[in-house]
Amino acid sequence: MRRRLLIALPGVAAFAASRAWGQTEEAEAPGDGAGLHVHRKALAKQSGAKSAYKIPKNAAKQAKYLNTLNVLLSLTPAQQQEAAAILTNASTTRASLHASLKAARKALSGSVQNNDTGGISQASTALGALMAQYVANGAAANAALFQLLTPDQQNRMSQLMG
Repeated sequence: MRRRLLIALPGVAAFAASRAWGQTEEAEAPGDGAGLHVHRKALAKQSGAKSAYKIPKNAAKQAKYLNTLNVLLSLTPAQQQEAAAILTNASTTRASLHASLKAARKALSGSVQNNDTGGISQASTALGALMAQYVANGAAANAALFQLLTPDQQNRMSQLMG
């Protein structure tokens, strides 16, 4: 299942609703003139429970996500660099978990086809443990990104979240 998701911290959709929703396709960053944009479509995808543990899937989406965070929170270059490292590490871990999840799903499918109740139980347990690691990896990355912010940026993000 391929979805084009740009993940941001929860609550960015509230910002979009109050500041950019329904006005234009994109809104320029206030006072920075560098041409950075927050895309309305990208902001609309930030809401929902999954945004607490989702991370951008590839380098292009990571760059877009970091651009969005920079526009919303005015990140310093050091913060941008550290955030990029956090996302890269989380993506690498997620890629290995994805391969393990694929193998566990294949094992579960084989057990179902063979009517192997013990194999089904074992594969389901493995699949659950891997999903827990997958969610924890994304949540830990988002938590690290939040801790990377200054207290003022954290306050702004908390206001955006609700």
